[in-house]
Order: sequence, then C-alpha cells, then structure tokens
Amino acid sequence: MTIMKEIFDGLGVMSMLVVLVMLVVIVAMAVDFVSGWRKAKMRGDEHTSYAASRTLTKFLVYESMVIIGGCMDVMVHFAWLQFMDGVYMVPILTICIGIVLCMVEAWSVKEKAESKQRKRMDEAAAALAKILDKETVMEFLRTQTREKSPAEETAGRAATD
Repeated sequence: MTIMKEIFDGLGVMSMLVVLVMLVVIVAMAVDFVSGWRKAKMRGDEHTSYAASRTLTKFLVYESMVIIGGCMDVMVHFAWLQFMDGVYMVPILTICIGIVLCMVEAWSVKEKAESKQRKRMDEAAAALAKILDKETVMEFLRTQTREKSPAEETAGRAATD
C-alpha cells in the first residue's frame, strides 16, 4: 500500500494544475475569438460556420497539446520517483506548452488590432486620394500661383505690416 501511495503521491496536485492550464488556454482562445468576431463585425464580414469550425479545430488541437503535455509530465513523475528523491508535482512541460499557446493567442489578438489600424489608415488614404485627385491638386496650385492683382498685393502688405 505504501508503494502505491508513493507512486500516486503528487498526481492529484499535478492533475489540478493541468486542468488549470487547460482553462487558461480556453480563456486565451475565447479572447482571440471575441477579438476576431468583433473585427469581422466591424468589417461587415458575415459570420460563417467555417469560421466556427476553424475555432473548434483550434480548440481540439490546443487542448490535445495540453493533455499530451500532462501525459508527459506523468511519465516524468514516475521516472522522477524511480531515479530521484522527492515527488515531482509541478507539470512543467504542460505549463510551458500552455505559455506558448497563450503567447500565440496574444499575438493573434495583436495582429487583429494592427490590421484594424492598417485598414483605417488605408481607408483614410483612399479618401484623401479621392479628394485630392490630380485635377483638384492642379487647380489648387493654379489658384495659389496665379498673379495677384495690385489691390490684393496692397492688402497683403498691409496685413503683414
């Protein structure tokens, strides 16, 4: 009985930490999903089942990676008991995988924000180009460089004096 207790000692704590990492990754995915949904809504894109299926696929892949990390940590735990003193209770591999996945999600949210800014700048540039087409610019330059009448020159000098 003491051998079994020794073998499984620490697995409860490790399991809770693996579940915590899974929940943190789900929260990061939810933040990315909401960010993408809002971006699509702002652009006027329609919400399709294809986008939802991509999110479901990403969820399955990410959570599978966390579960596999947890399995590797259990194997390290058993090897630790065999060759080292003490108990290996912190799922370090799972936590590292969770950190990487959260960083990927944060990068995705950042890219969405940057592309939103780029889109706004492109729209502003297009509006400016439309307003300042070649004819408008040439007309403005003509009006600015035309010769002023003597009355305008006198009025200009009086205003500066």
